[in-house]
Amino acid sequence: MLLLLVTTGSATEPVPAAPSVRFTDLGAAVAFPDRIVFTLEAESTAPVVRVELRYRPILGRVTFVVRPPFTPSTHLALRYERDMRVNYLPPGIDIAYRWRLFFADGSWSDSPERTLAYFDDRYRWTRRARGPVEIFSAVDDDRSIEAALTVTEQAVTAFGERFAVSLDAPLRVVLYPSPQALRSALPAQSEEWIGGIAIPEYRLVLAGISPGPGSQPEIARILSHEVLHLVIAQATDNPFGPPPTWLDEGLATLYQIEEDPRLDAALERARREGTLPSLRALSGGFGTDQESALLGYAASRSVVAFIVATYGEDSVRRLLAAYREGVTDDEALARSLGTTVDGLDRAWKQWLNERANTRSSSSAIGLALLGLAAVVAALVRRTRRR
Repeated sequence: MLLLLVTTGSATEPVPAAPSVRFTDLGAAVAFPDRIVFTLEAESTAPVVRVELRYRPILGRVTFVVRPPFTPSTHLALRYERDMRVNYLPPGIDIAYRWRLFFADGSWSDSPERTLAYFDDRYRWTRRARGPVEIFSAVDDDRSIEAALTVTEQAVTAFGERFAVSLDAPLRVVLYPSPQALRSALPAQSEEWIGGIAIPEYRLVLAGISPGPGSQPEIARILSHEVLHLVIAQATDNPFGPPPTWLDEGLATLYQIEEDPRLDAALERARREGTLPSLRALSGGFGTDQESALLGYAASRSVVAFIVATYGEDSVRRLLAAYREGVTDDEALARSLGTTVDGLDRAWKQWLNERANTRSSSSAIGLALLGLAAVVAALVRRTRRR
């Protein structure tokens, strides 16, 4: 149930002064991913008739209110287990919480606010920080952590300078020791192919990267991609909704530090088979299976590459600025590119086909030249033998 509290300018009766309360325990313990155990002990000079637990992610916009069952009394000793599989929050955030005690005369008393570091307690986390970047790693490996710091800083700086956007708050990166470990920390039914996720509301990136000699390219690819989502989210922040998925993922994929070698092949196969998705289909998501997701990333990257090649990088700045005003997709594209979603879709696919035809012609010419060279070489050898 959602409660909306609306205040008006009309006079209201004053709330009586609350009875005296002494709080002796305001505990909270994490048992990730199952629960948070909150404990409360308090003594009051009048019976408490209702108890509320109020908690919120410190960077979040929502306060959760829970009313645990209890027996009215002047002495409270409560233990409340919050089911976090049902009421999911991502690991790596800080949660502020307090208790509110209500009395029969309508008054209430708030406990002091406390802060809980909500982390996955199945691992021991190593923390490193530099400037606005904070890394928490489940693997205590200096080389990997330093690489994560460097990649994150470089991605934020390079993208910010290119498109005149920047993060106005610190960000936190939580590194799990494998993709499987990461997925065990995500909500149930999350896609099995996820290797990283950005949560802009909390300035948070979660990633699963296996340690070892080959981890550096994965650190560069995943972290630069996910960190760019945080920058894009801030650049387009508005009260109405995010930009389309194809723009968000397309920018992050095109400008990530390490390329994904699978994307070109997936895009070309879909082009040849006539199965390229439309931009409207890519606006809300890429599907749940890995093949659809791969094509979604490939197509989105290609669309943004087409925009940059055709209209220039300044057009991307204008596009981001338009979305910050909370306009529709067609309005944003009309303001920045002078086109519509369907018009951009047609122009992009025509561009892809023209590039493919050019490559085919170049390949044919190249093969013909190689064949001619082989004939000439054979004639030269025959002449020499004579």
